[in-house]
Amino acid sequence: MALRLDRRRAATFTYLAGPVLLLAAAVKYVLQLQFDPWVQAGLAAGVVCLAAGVLLDPGRWRKALAGRQARYGSNALVLGLAFLGILVVLNVVAFNNPQRIDLTEDREFSLSPESLLLLEELGQPIVIKGFYTPENSSSRERMRPLLDEYQIRSGGKVTFEFVDPRANPLAADQYGITRDGSMAVVMGEASQLVEFPSERDITSAIVKLMNPESRVVYFLDGHGERQLEATDNTGLSQLKDSLESKNYSVASLNLSVEGQIPQDALVLIIAGPTAGLSGEEVALLQAYLESGGALITLQDPARQQAEGDTLDAYLEQGWGIRLRDDFVVDLASLYPFNAQSATYGTHPITERLDGNGLNTVFPAARSLDLLETAEPGSRTVTRLVETSDRSWGETDFEAIASGADIGFDEGVESAGPLVVAAAVEDLGTGARLVVVGDSDFAANNDFFNAGNGDLMVNSVDWAAKQEQLISITPKETTQRVVVPGTRQTVVLLLLLTVVVIPGGVVAAGASVWWSRRQRG
Repeated sequence: MALRLDRRRAATFTYLAGPVLLLAAAVKYVLQLQFDPWVQAGLAAGVVCLAAGVLLDPGRWRKALAGRQARYGSNALVLGLAFLGILVVLNVVAFNNPQRIDLTEDREFSLSPESLLLLEELGQPIVIKGFYTPENSSSRERMRPLLDEYQIRSGGKVTFEFVDPRANPLAADQYGITRDGSMAVVMGEASQLVEFPSERDITSAIVKLMNPESRVVYFLDGHGERQLEATDNTGLSQLKDSLESKNYSVASLNLSVEGQIPQDALVLIIAGPTAGLSGEEVALLQAYLESGGALITLQDPARQQAEGDTLDAYLEQGWGIRLRDDFVVDLASLYPFNAQSATYGTHPITERLDGNGLNTVFPAARSLDLLETAEPGSRTVTRLVETSDRSWGETDFEAIASGADIGFDEGVESAGPLVVAAAVEDLGTGARLVVVGDSDFAANNDFFNAGNGDLMVNSVDWAAKQEQLISITPKETTQRVVVPGTRQTVVLLLLLTVVVIPGGVVAAGASVWWSRRQRG
């Protein structure tokens, strides 16, 4: 009797030891992903313990298999196996059809449509090397989902790897790495350093590698134009930064001082002049365009040089674009003095804006009149942006300035829809011209308003004959600040989480216990 009791105790011990050994072996394999001797020994010992339990106490198994518990156990086994089979099938389907879902508010780990468009045009493979020390592993792992997106969406054309700059200082020196957490975007023998990695900066680095040639954009100066370096609401520093992130070199140009347009000028921009250009300066612009150059001019209403301006006359006579002396009032806009896009023309500049449903807003615009001045077929003229039919070109500037009531004067003023931006291409010389009846939309205050920045940067890309770069400027992420609650709110939350909810659970348990006691 004592021997039988000892055998049953030993069997109970082996039944407990077997699953523990099997679980330990499984955990070690999952953590290290290596089927080493320790894992093999754990599996073998677990199986031996279970088998020993059967041999030590066979009577328990005969009773279990013949009784009511066996029937219940068999049902549970069948259900368990069915559940396990469903899980296996679901995992196989998910493994063969991987899907990535980004649930962050700003889609932080999803590439923008513009970046995806760029990846489709990749001709050479790109390697992104992230340099992270072990102490900075958290930053490395935060970047991994974004880099996975580049690799997956590019079809493997973009790959990435992480390098410890301490363990491999030669690689860090090769790519000019001086800061932990920097990246090097490498294409062939060329590379671009990204010190503060983000989608915007990584995509910009890829653009620079795809377009290594120098591209200089000059902003005309000396006539009261908006200033490139100014960071206030009226400046163009945001536009300057966006162009430089796409590998454009940006500089100012004073024609009255220089006396010529540099040979490396890819695009010339006149942004909101408040004084007229001289005849000699306009002659230089004319010669530049006749040689295949590109000009973007942003002309505000009620300018000092509106009367008899030589640039206005050249645009009208030479290119068929008349700048009306009016101020666009748009009743379809939230603010009537802010002209808003109602329709876009079919053009590379506005294609992405129209496709993504982005409006453009012009805080103070004048309208354009497109004339026929060239032989049919020699030029293409496109109405880039038009307002709604609820707009008109107001000519009474005094009434606007004084705040008096204004309205549309039929026969005197131009009725909507009105053209506020147009593009012209000379098919013979290859010259390209963009005219916008406003410069405020490109200034810092409104650059990130809806599609304003995209319209301006896209205009530069098209004028520079760099259509493949259009609209690859990723948007900024939303910045949110947590505002601490009031003292009363904090006390209320504390009572709710520490007293009310736990107390409710205890009360419910006590109620169930008391009701069962009363019945039994």
